[in-house]
Amino acid sequence: MGGIYNVTDDEPCPPQDVIVEAARLMDVEPPPEQDFDTAYMTPMARSFYGANKRVSNAKIRAAGFRFRFPDYRMSLADMWSGERWRG
Repeated sequence: MGGIYNVTDDEPCPPQDVIVEAARLMDVEPPPEQDFDTAYMTPMARSFYGANKRVSNAKIRAAGFRFRFPDYRMSLADMWSGERWRG
């Protein structure tokens, strides 16, 4: 089981989809989206978001790994329903 593995859930998506889902769970309006070309970002952030690609977890799953929460919706729902985040 050696090698390099992408660690991502079963539903890769753009970051804004995760933010919208988190806001929905919290029953708040998501922050407004900003235009990428005019958004203030460090050069490192701009490089990351400009080249951000979807990845597959097929290799790690083929090796037998099973995620406790197979997608971001399930993991966000678990975090929101639990007491861990409330301190």
